[in-house]
Amino acid sequence: MATIQVHGNITEQGQLEVELPAGLPAGEARITIEIPAADWTSEELAEALKIQPLTGAEMIAAGLAGGWKIDESGAEWVDRQRRERREQRRR
Repeated sequence: MATIQVHGNITEQGQLEVELPAGLPAGEARITIEIPAADWTSEELAEALKIQPLTGAEMIAAGLAGGWKIDESGAEWVDRQRRERREQRRR
């Protein structure tokens, strides 16, 4: 895996803004964030990195379940994903 280093900003809304160099291939990337130590106290950093577990129902309600619909079974979801991918490949 090749590694590049870019600079970015984290907005007040929690979004990462970064300008990528031209010509990078599309696909998955691993993101590592280095936070300047002078900007965060150890307590603030610990709070920001605290994991808040959610139930499955909370994940679905928050839209974190990849498009799963509450009234849809697992098998129906898989079938819908396959259909959508087939349609994307045809375009």
